[in-house]
Amino acid sequence: MMALGMVCIPLAAAAAVYWAGKRKKLVQICYWTGILLTTGMAAAVVIMAENPLCRLMWQGKWLLGVDDLSAVVLMITVGLFLLVSVHLLRWLPQEMEAYSGAHHTRMTALLAPNQLGAFLLLFLGMMVLVSLSRNLGLFWVALEATTLVSAPLIGFHRSAHSLEAMWKYLLICSVGIALALFGTMLLAVSAQKIQGTAPGLDLDQLKAVSGLLDPGWFQAAFIFALAGYGTKMGLAPFHTWLPDAHSEAPGPVSALLSGALLNCAFLGILRFWEIAPVELRGFCSELLIALGLLSLTVAAFLILRQRDYKRMLAYSSVEHMGLAAILWGLGASEITLYHMGGHSLVKMMLFLLAGDLLLGCGTRTVSRVKGLLQTMPRHAWLWLCGIFLICGTPPSPLFVTEWMLVKSAPMWLGALVLLLLFVIFAGMVWIALPMIGGRGDTVSDRMKRAEGLWQLPAVIFAAACAYGAWLLWQCNGWVR
Repeated sequence: MMALGMVCIPLAAAAAVYWAGKRKKLVQICYWTGILLTTGMAAAVVIMAENPLCRLMWQGKWLLGVDDLSAVVLMITVGLFLLVSVHLLRWLPQEMEAYSGAHHTRMTALLAPNQLGAFLLLFLGMMVLVSLSRNLGLFWVALEATTLVSAPLIGFHRSAHSLEAMWKYLLICSVGIALALFGTMLLAVSAQKIQGTAPGLDLDQLKAVSGLLDPGWFQAAFIFALAGYGTKMGLAPFHTWLPDAHSEAPGPVSALLSGALLNCAFLGILRFWEIAPVELRGFCSELLIALGLLSLTVAAFLILRQRDYKRMLAYSSVEHMGLAAILWGLGASEITLYHMGGHSLVKMMLFLLAGDLLLGCGTRTVSRVKGLLQTMPRHAWLWLCGIFLICGTPPSPLFVTEWMLVKSAPMWLGALVLLLLFVIFAGMVWIALPMIGGRGDTVSDRMKRAEGLWQLPAVIFAAACAYGAWLLWQCNGWVR
């Protein structure tokens, strides 16, 4: 029943936050009650995963529960929501104040705080349901629901560009999720001819009879699932919604989209991979490697063309989802999970910093942001360090996972990945350095207030470095 409670608590809290209206104290109490209870219950469910109280059974089948794979996704999700919520406490009042300034007159209205809190809690509840689902039909419903409840967050500013990005996100991800639904239906067809059992879409039963699934139908099912869930994950060539959505959404929302939602979509692909018949594992892995390499290539060349620092971070997400797909395709499942955690942590830091820079400078255009060392020095150093971390510079946790990828890949693949990673590193540094150096504008009050938001990104930076140092230490055991 704890698993069911984890889904219901954020949904109930969302309703309470919405009905609290303009009563700010009540909004905060309801919001934080939902966030803290969900986080605490998630930790308990992961620790006591085998306890029947941490699962939900329906008609003799486990409907909700966690395994090693979903436990990682679940803890990343609730951890990111907790940290982003802390940042929102100080960021949102400044954003509301900046909105009333002259440079925001083109907008009609922001989402009200109670609406923002309600949609964030709904988003959390649906991603928790994605992580806990032990039925692929329920998983599909939950992932589709994440699209619906997160779309208003992308359109937070209600400008023409943000609304366009919101509708693009809804349309493209809905098409992708429809493909995933068709793949799920084909999976059910592949299990129809099994004698003596009716696994339906139950994940545990499908794993048990995976060797009896019809290979032809399953091949088709995996292709559609990879295309469908790959759209939500941001794999090329299905990634086209991602740069617009990540750049137009507020920094904290972008952090959740990149750090949490993409992992949930990847989980859908991995669920299909888990139940693949042994003779098809190689086929599935090759597809993952092919799309991962394509994603890395697309990200490398499009990052070089970026003039918007938030779009640059969005293409970096395409890159790292591609790396995760390659790692899993190579059979490095444990390293893939470490990579997902490292990417989520560092990308959250960078998107929070990007949101602060937008708040202080009033623009996402790289050429119009100069001299951050003079105007916002703490953010300047954290921005530069974050860029190096996301590019895999030690002690980044991504250095270890990327090194393990190159080490375990065939020589041609390892060399190509290294070349593309170098192109991405050069492109991101080429964009970031002019923002930091040079002569800055006069330090405005808006910049001073935005500079005061540096503490949480600094804490995340320290945590990422500690995580990377731990992975470097673990590396000795993996090498042996």
